[in-house]
Amino acid sequence: DVADAYRRRNHDAIVTEIDRLIGQGVGYIYFIDEIFLPQKALLEALVDRDVKFGVQTRIDLWKPELLELLGAAGCVSIEAGLESLTVEGRAMLAKRCRLGTEELAALLVNARRHVPFVQANLIGVIEDDPALVDHWRKHLIDRGVWANEPVPLYPYPSSPSYRELWGEPDDLAWERAHEHYLASFRTFSDIQEKRPRALAELEATCCSH
Repeated sequence: DVADAYRRRNHDAIVTEIDRLIGQGVGYIYFIDEIFLPQKALLEALVDRDVKFGVQTRIDLWKPELLELLGAAGCVSIEAGLESLTVEGRAMLAKRCRLGTEELAALLVNARRHVPFVQANLIGVIEDDPALVDHWRKHLIDRGVWANEPVPLYPYPSSPSYRELWGEPDDLAWERAHEHYLASFRTFSDIQEKRPRALAELEATCCSH
């Protein structure tokens, strides 16, 4: 695995890229598919540049003073991978998060004071207490932070959740993971109306033509 540790990109390389984009007329940058780490030097450099940006990050990595600087630097959108609103859920997802739910919620609300749009991305796991999740979702939404209905965790073959359930993947890994996914949850997303179909059903439809 290559995504099990944070690797900070070179500061000068990032600033050079940003300046090149600004020189080409770019006014908005989205730091996609990376965990935007709290880097004071980078944020201070962005304060002096005429550019807005959005980030994906983990809110537990931030301090209140750096969230304020993040807003001053031009950040207009935060997608925070909170993943779960319960201690049990975060443990299941192996997030190694040292903060409690109340502390995480406070950081999200603090971020919203400085950044126009803040979203807590939630993943649903069997260990979650639905009532507790609903309580914290309402708490966040009432304070201007968008928190989606938890999207069920799909135990992709070779992912930590798959290995915890079944060990190393084999030739039936996808079928096993998909069957478990469908059996574990009744709903899947607040933007997904239809229930996913079983792989065997999809394969039969595909192969019949």
